[in-house]
Amino acid sequence: MPSPERAVASQDQPPSDSISPKATPDPIQQHSEPAIKQDIGGSNDTSTVDLEKGKTTPAQDSASAEQLDDHQKQETQPPTNQNHDVGADKPYSAFTQRQKILIVLCATLGGLFSPFTTNIYFPALSTIADDLSVSISQVNLTITTYMIFQAIAPAFVSSITDTQGRRPTYVLGMVVFMAANLGLALNNTYAGLLVLRCLQSCGSSGMVTLQQAIIADVVTSAERGSYIGITSITSIVGPSVAPVAGGLLAQHLGWHSIFWFLLIMAAVYAVPLLIWFPETARKLVGDGLIIPPRLNRSLWYIVANRKNDKPGEASSPKPKRKFSWPNPLGTLAVFTDFENTIVLSVVGIIYAAFYAISATLSTQFNEIYGLDSASQGLVFLTIAGGSLLSSVTNSIALDRNYRRHALKHGLDPGRKKQIDLQGFPIERARLEIGLPFFVLGALTMIVYGWMLHFRVHMAGPIVMLVLFGYTNLAGFNTLSVLLIDLNRPRAAAASAAANLVRASLGAGMTGVVNPMIKGMGTGWCFAFTGLVQLCMLPLLWLCMEHGVRWRRQKLVAGTSREN
Repeated sequence: MPSPERAVASQDQPPSDSISPKATPDPIQQHSEPAIKQDIGGSNDTSTVDLEKGKTTPAQDSASAEQLDDHQKQETQPPTNQNHDVGADKPYSAFTQRQKILIVLCATLGGLFSPFTTNIYFPALSTIADDLSVSISQVNLTITTYMIFQAIAPAFVSSITDTQGRRPTYVLGMVVFMAANLGLALNNTYAGLLVLRCLQSCGSSGMVTLQQAIIADVVTSAERGSYIGITSITSIVGPSVAPVAGGLLAQHLGWHSIFWFLLIMAAVYAVPLLIWFPETARKLVGDGLIIPPRLNRSLWYIVANRKNDKPGEASSPKPKRKFSWPNPLGTLAVFTDFENTIVLSVVGIIYAAFYAISATLSTQFNEIYGLDSASQGLVFLTIAGGSLLSSVTNSIALDRNYRRHALKHGLDPGRKKQIDLQGFPIERARLEIGLPFFVLGALTMIVYGWMLHFRVHMAGPIVMLVLFGYTNLAGFNTLSVLLIDLNRPRAAAASAAANLVRASLGAGMTGVVNPMIKGMGTGWCFAFTGLVQLCMLPLLWLCMEHGVRWRRQKLVAGTSREN
């Protein structure tokens, strides 16, 4: 498997340990610097400079002055098109299409551990309670604490990955996760179970945040819809396959085998992670051409570039990266933006609706239709089937609508260039696809609840579950793509904020949905949840209508504060 990290000829640049993205360029090396000039700021940073074209003659200086005068005249007139390509002279990422797919797929498999670990544990709750001589309520406490750390840990992980890079954060998360699983596999006490489950959550939950950050590193807005379909694997496989696997393991090999299985899975995943997975953080490697720091290099890259690391060669000094303690305030800062708050709120409501159905599915189908545990597991697969279809069709629709709006505004919709989104209606390009699914998903939940209430034939609720799986994932993916578009420079923090909201509301809904059914009835419980979803739609419409104006006002306010 070829490494995405590029090897640079030794005659064109110094040894790798003398290069840092922030190092002051040596005059002797300026002829090679355009190869590593990157857009590592945000979507607002559109001033890219070609150093090779920076040498001007007097005639060129005169022409430049005339162009400057023309530009100043144009500024006094209403601009017809304020959008332009960011770094239009070069692709956004130096990775090939195949390499980007492998990078995103590898990141997605890492993000799979958190939801998979959550759901594989459920079938063994009764067995664990009996074996450790504790109550079901005490075992359920290990689920609550797991979800608390699942909500909080990504806020710290996003701070680490923004300063130290993606690859070291992945490795650290896998080490913690594997150590926790080893301890759980050998543990026979309730206290150990409670503590190690928290440690297990810390190791796995941060990787969900990292997969969104990696998409922002290597994928442009024009192709983001297609790649978000790959990350949907975590939303499909975790809730549907994990409970089946956990039930089989607990029944035939005991509940300890669940954690041995997770340890083996993590060890297998660690092999390509250590050997091949590259550093993608744009603050460190730009578009992928800048040589990463030593701790951020894959084993493949080290072996392939040994000849460029010549001992004894003089090298320019590089700045040292200072260690900083993880700071979750970067994640909380995402909520200070009004548009982000709207998007995150709807993401949380969508996840709460999912947990309202998944947390009650087993009991409802057992009480109403008399299904046993094995049959209940098959019913979960109906949601997965709808989600799988949605991951394919919705991703295509998102990319096509983006290209349509780009062409409408006279922009190049090429998949290799990242355009400036400051004046581009990205909210409309995304939400025109998502809004119909939000409406249909809410109506599906309402109909599903009343079908259970009136105890119609089981085929009816099953059809609604397939439709719910389709619309729920379509809405979630749409908002996930939009959230990355709006926060490309801080994608990890934005993803951590989304994780905080959905984990908190998901845990809250899991705790109140059964009392709601007992107090309100099945029909009114799901009708209320669906109506709450519908009440959020006007806020999304506001984003679609006023998002561009809000972003311009924020840019003006930020410029005023700097001055």
